Amino acid sequence: MILVAQWIGDDVTIRQNTTFGIARLDALQDRPVIGDRVEIGAGAVILGAVSIGDDAIVGANSVVRRDVAPGTIVGGVPAQVIGRTELPI
Repeated sequence: MILVAQWIGDDVTIRQNTTFGIARLDALQDRPVIGDRVEIGAGAVILGAVSIGDDAIVGANSVVRRDVAPGTIVGGVPAQVIGRTELPI
């Protein structure tokens, strides 16, 4: 696991072989921000100054280079929206 993030929220599930980090050597401060109650699948890669919204799910082996809205399910390479979660009341 390589975890270089600006912020990781509360109640986040991070599965094995996951990478959070910078996307380029000329942008060393561009780090991901992970919201609360996010689930990150095994082998997922989250790179650059992206924000993963609260209650989002990142599928296994996904590569995330763009922001993920709260309550969104993303998957694939590059990660694309594949569904929505039910946000808590």
